Amino acid sequence: MLEMAEFEKLTDIFQATHESLNHSFFGPEPAARGLVITTTEDPATPIAYIMWFHNYSSFLDRRGLYLEDVYITPAHRGRGLGGWVLKHLAALAVELGCGRFEWVVLDWNENAIEFYKHHGGEILDDWRVVRVTGDALRQLAGQD
Repeated sequence: MLEMAEFEKLTDIFQATHESLNHSFFGPEPAARGLVITTTEDPATPIAYIMWFHNYSSFLDRRGLYLEDVYITPAHRGRGLGGWVLKHLAALAVELGCGRFEWVVLDWNENAIEFYKHHGGEILDDWRVVRVTGDALRQLAGQD
């Protein structure tokens, strides 16, 4: 995960620890699901990981599958693993009756944008991510 934060130039907000991830994935109310991908030659060393969780569409009245992270180590890119990940999660979304499968992509990551378009992804130019974090979140909650 730290490698992904470095790639996305977001290490300044990276806070995940072994303990926090253990709670997020294996605690009483798991926040997300994940898959760590290894090779048969070295099953102890991750070469990729994906994380997803359910969101909900009021208009569709169905939950969706939201891809939070997909990271493939540079040495294992270009071998079809990214396409497999998208197909795997799309199949899971269909199996679970989800109304949609979605994620966000950084606007400067042209390789990922083209990759997602190639696999049927539609980039929604008219939607913007809105985020409130840190002090602004506490202030909005009236806890400043």
